[in-house]
Amino acid sequence: MRTICLLSLSLGLCAGENSNIHGTVFDPSGRPVEAARVTCQNQSVYSNVEGRFSVNGVDQCAARVEKTGFESQTADLTALSDAKITLEIAGRVETVVVSANRTETTPEQAAVAANVITEQQLAARQFPMIFDMLREIPGLQIDQYGPPGALAEVFTRGADYTGTLVLLDGVPLNDPGGELHLENITSEGLDRVEVVRGPESALFGAEAAGGVIQLFTKHGDPENAVPHGSFSYERGSFQTDRWMANLNGGLASRLDYALSASEFHTAGEWPNTFNRNNTGTANLGYKISDSTQLRAIFRVYDAIAGTPGQIAYGIDELVPDEHERDDTVSLRLDDSRGSNYRQQFTFGFHRLTDRYNDNEPDGAQPLAALVENVAGPPPAVYFVTLVDPYNPPAVIPPGLTLVQTTNFFGGDNDSLNLTERKIAGYQGTLSYHGGALVFGYDYQDQSGNLSGVAASRSNNGFFANLQQNFGRRIFLSGGARVEHSSAFGTIGSGRGGASFLLLGEHGPLSSTLFRASAGRGVTEPSLLENYAQSPFYFGNPALRPETTTTYEAALVSEWWGRRVKTEVAAFRNSFRDLIAFVGDTWENIEASWARGVETSVQARVSKNILINGSYMFLPTRITASTSPESSDTGIGEPLVRRPRNSGSLSIAVTPKRWSLVIGGSFVGERQDADFTFGVTRNPGYQNIYASASYDIAKHFTPIVRVENLLNERYEEVLGYQALSRGILGGVRIHW
Repeated sequence: MRTICLLSLSLGLCAGENSNIHGTVFDPSGRPVEAARVTCQNQSVYSNVEGRFSVNGVDQCAARVEKTGFESQTADLTALSDAKITLEIAGRVETVVVSANRTETTPEQAAVAANVITEQQLAARQFPMIFDMLREIPGLQIDQYGPPGALAEVFTRGADYTGTLVLLDGVPLNDPGGELHLENITSEGLDRVEVVRGPESALFGAEAAGGVIQLFTKHGDPENAVPHGSFSYERGSFQTDRWMANLNGGLASRLDYALSASEFHTAGEWPNTFNRNNTGTANLGYKISDSTQLRAIFRVYDAIAGTPGQIAYGIDELVPDEHERDDTVSLRLDDSRGSNYRQQFTFGFHRLTDRYNDNEPDGAQPLAALVENVAGPPPAVYFVTLVDPYNPPAVIPPGLTLVQTTNFFGGDNDSLNLTERKIAGYQGTLSYHGGALVFGYDYQDQSGNLSGVAASRSNNGFFANLQQNFGRRIFLSGGARVEHSSAFGTIGSGRGGASFLLLGEHGPLSSTLFRASAGRGVTEPSLLENYAQSPFYFGNPALRPETTTTYEAALVSEWWGRRVKTEVAAFRNSFRDLIAFVGDTWENIEASWARGVETSVQARVSKNILINGSYMFLPTRITASTSPESSDTGIGEPLVRRPRNSGSLSIAVTPKRWSLVIGGSFVGERQDADFTFGVTRNPGYQNIYASASYDIAKHFTPIVRVENLLNERYEEVLGYQALSRGILGGVRIHW
């Protein structure tokens, strides 16, 4: 009997030693949390991309679960059942989690200036195009050439519009060289948007000199066998229609899917300002095992818009239009090798077809305007009013000047540009107590057809980034990249930063953190600048990448039980080797700088009321120019379309059944160039919006949105008038 008992006890002990604990970590919305640290009986393991973790050789324990940005939690775990652990967001004001270091972390640990736009914020504001959401991000300036469908540009902390890289699930949407058609990227089908300000070329390559905007599409839940979805329709001013539909779910606990489609159409406020945009997105995921997942994303848009010219100056070209088709494919294999090492294999493809059509007969349109010349310093020219070019005023008011010119149109101006980018890469992430090492390799094949001229080049990049925490007060992050291009040779870029927790709880103050960083970013020449062949101009294969050097210091504080968060950042950007057109080709000849102070505040007044505000003071100066004496782009002048003062303010009231958001962007006077009347200054403006929704039934929600609420007349780019007040209303059906 004793032998049997000893044998039974031995088998029981052996069985206990071979037991394994399994579980999954979720955030409050039910999404899996990657890289959460689970400490169980002196073992520390990390959750994988599906939030799954395993503790080997333990049958039960009281585990501690930790993840930056979430409240730590203790859970009793047992090998008898899978654990499901939900982490709560830390603090009263939302803690941001970003992938600025190509792995999930907080801006404080990554030592970066970053913001996140959530799916809930996208839904509450109801903006059709994503660039309207970006107007509320500190440090960004958005300019659009008039009505919907017209070119929209983003300037990050004074950098050029080619200096901000936009990624869709890891695939660059910029043309090679940084050109971006931001105006046609819709908000439908997106789960969140991450914005990082400052050079990020060390991790993201040769177009992230000023910052990175990452768009992440929605994905389904493999556990939801019953599909969920919604359909909405809006109708409003200027014969505007918008419909959206989406469907998401899962199958067999392994497959998840999210499908969406939308159309935006408007006849426009003026002749030839029509716009039509169709967008579709598919996100499919397959869980091969608990540690390995395959994901495929496809997104396409087809858009066409009239291009009438400078409407505010009386130019009314009725024929030209621009037709774009954009295709993006992302394939990603995520794999966890043990608890501390994760690897990712990626493939991406992006193609943009841009056709400009203008078969208008040759013609000429006389124009005349009164302008005001201000001696300065610096000297400036302001637009006052249009006058009849056939009957100009005989007497000009004191201080004003009559300018007469002619707008020539028509001719053979048709063009077709097709650019493609194929990418492939590997990334490894080694997580350990107090830090993470990210390293990898990126390959890009860039090609294009520039009105019949074929062009191609390739890039190979190696990168690494180390993030290290010392206790709970010191956070260090640094990375570097070496990239070789078949066009411009080998270049290097880097970035480093540190965050220090200076103060903890002290009266109304909850915490204060000091951040300091420095970095070097690069922007490669465009394919046109490298390889163009035309009777009137040609490319320059010897061009060097443009460079951006940045220094930043910031104070980030939380107040009154973390209900209020404030951030004040000072930065200095130096732009060198800027590419400009000289004679009949392009050269690295221009330079400039931008020095600024950026502030933001987020206040959680109550559970359902959130106030956001931002302000940027941005002095800029041109230090080298192809036209040194020019009144708009000469040496000593401020950079074009970078306002010295700008900001935003919004208040969101979001109880359970209804929502109301009122906000606006405020832009001060800025330097510009109209190339028509010689105007160099653009007055400031404010653009106020409001949106609301109400769940009158479980599956039925009326929605309404008002744009340019105050009906202000303004131009984000000189001569290109923005829309007057517009009202749209509709319904959303969801299940």
